[in-house]
Amino acid sequence: MATKLLSHNDHREAGKHMISYMSELLEKHGDDAKLELHSDHIRSLLAFTSADKR
Repeated sequence: MATKLLSHNDHREAGKHMISYMSELLEKHGDDAKLELHSDHIRSLLAFTSADKR
């Protein structure tokens, strides 16, 4: 399966949306909230939180 490589900025934008989703998940499920992260999710979150603003 072919994977599209995202740019740093694409990962930052995806990370921004993931943070919003995680907030909603916590609000809805509280301490029972669960989320499975794959490597691309982690890359996006790291890009969003990094000081590198390419």
